[in-house]
Amino acid sequence: MRTIQLDEETSRDLDELSSQQQITPEELIKQLVRDRLQQPSKPKTVMQKLQEAEQQRGRPRYFAEGRPDLSDRDVRKAIIAEQIQNKHKRISEQS
Repeated sequence: MRTIQLDEETSRDLDELSSQQQITPEELIKQLVRDRLQQPSKPKTVMQKLQEAEQQRGRPRYFAEGRPDLSDRDVRKAIIAEQIQNKHKRISEQS
């Protein structure tokens, strides 16, 4: 067992957090250490950041506007091909 000396402010913060979580300060420290060890040491990817943002404040507006099957490569490929053909058609009509 290890004893850790905390300054007064940190000790108050620990007591406040443990009372909010309704667990002992010792258990809170154990949880915080476990959580920290589980965090990836490499920088977060853009998708991880977007997922965290979504959890914190809801889905980004532009996600709600997209089709739900956009994760399929074939669907994305078809949509991009259609957009390119439409753009080519518009350019051809302008000439």
